[in-house]
Amino acid sequence: MKDKNWVDSQGRKGKGYGVYRYADKYGANVDGYSPIYTPDTWSESGSSYKPGKFALAAWAGLLAVGLIVAASLIYQTSALAN
Repeated sequence: MKDKNWVDSQGRKGKGYGVYRYADKYGANVDGYSPIYTPDTWSESGSSYKPGKFALAAWAGLLAVGLIVAASLIYQTSALAN
C-alpha cells in the first residue's frame, strides 16, 4: 500500500501512505503514543471503591424505582388497565 500505483477493490488509486500513515515519521500510528495519564499522577484513594451504606441505599432505591416504572408501563399497556 506504500506504492502509489495500487488500486483498491473499488478502483480508487492509492495515495502511497501505507496502512499507518505516520508509522515512519513517529515510529507508530497516530495513537501509538498518546498518554492520557501516567501512573505517577494516580491518587492512592483511587485504587479501591468503598461506596458505603448510602451508595448501597441509593442503588437499591434506583433499582426499586426502575422496577416500579417497568411494572407500571407493563400494566398500563395491558388489557388489565382497560
